[in-house]
Amino acid sequence: MKKKVYFVFGIIFILVVIFLIVQIKPLQKKEVCIENKKCFEVEIADTSELMSKGLSRRDFLDENKGMLFIFESLSSSNFWMKDMRFSLDMIGINDKKEITQIIKNAKPCEEECPIFYFNKTKYVLEISSGLSEKYGFEKGDELILKV
Repeated sequence: MKKKVYFVFGIIFILVVIFLIVQIKPLQKKEVCIENKKCFEVEIADTSELMSKGLSRRDFLDENKGMLFIFESLSSSNFWMKDMRFSLDMIGINDKKEITQIIKNAKPCEEECPIFYFNKTKYVLEISSGLSEKYGFEKGDELILKV
């Protein structure tokens, strides 16, 4: 009798695991470049769940990595650094793929959690703090999405 119970629970466990694996959307990665200044391998955040999670709860971000938030249309968006463990540069990009705004050294929340506003953006690129200055990113620079 015990063998049948263990067998049934084992089958149920395997089915639950398979169901969960199928439900998880694999994180897409792409390469993006800012002009010919620097390229990054980015994770794509294009769903509300991925956008909500962002880069939170990670300990660091390599210099050649980032996250690209892609909105359905040109819109205003708000970001905060809740559950972040390191500072970021956040780059707002319009529908023409031009940088319109750069927020440098956005720090993780401490007691208060400031909100960072982007106006008329289609994309927001998050990279490690200091890189936008290191590579000389400026308003008007073009984002190049590589397939």
